[in-house]
Amino acid sequence: MDITPGSMVSVTVKRSVVSEKAAKTLSRLFAKDAANKPLRRKRKKLLADGLDERRRGGRLWEVRPKAPRLIQPKTGDACKILATTDVIGDLKSVARYVDVK
Repeated sequence: MDITPGSMVSVTVKRSVVSEKAAKTLSRLFAKDAANKPLRRKRKKLLADGLDERRRGGRLWEVRPKAPRLIQPKTGDACKILATTDVIGDLKSVARYVDVK
């Protein structure tokens, strides 16, 4: 992939994802799309509401829940994201599942 950092790329899922790690990576990539901003806010609120504080050894201990995966792309889904260095690395790791333009 020849992607320059700072450019906008279009990502399309071309086949179903088998690996759980790849599914999490795709979910993280699709969350960066501007169209998914309301879902990011909802996820942030769910995380804040699920925070449980307990006393442990006289100090507050925060029990943090796992973040819900609200965005689960399927075959044919597309998004437009800004290519940063971390995004380029993620795209390389899931290159067999996506088309990048």
